[in-house]
Amino acid sequence: MTALIFLLVAVAMIMAVRGRRGIALGLFGASFVLAALWLNYHVVDVLNLSL
Repeated sequence: MTALIFLLVAVAMIMAVRGRRGIALGLFGASFVLAALWLNYHVVDVLNLSL
């Protein structure tokens, strides 16, 4: 999933360089939302430490 987020950001950067700001802004927004959801999903995982 992390690789997909990085790929989405890379495509957004390419679109921004080519001058398609609307598409780039949408892709950056989607990657931000995905990253926030991914963090929220994993932040509630319990970390089991062996003593």
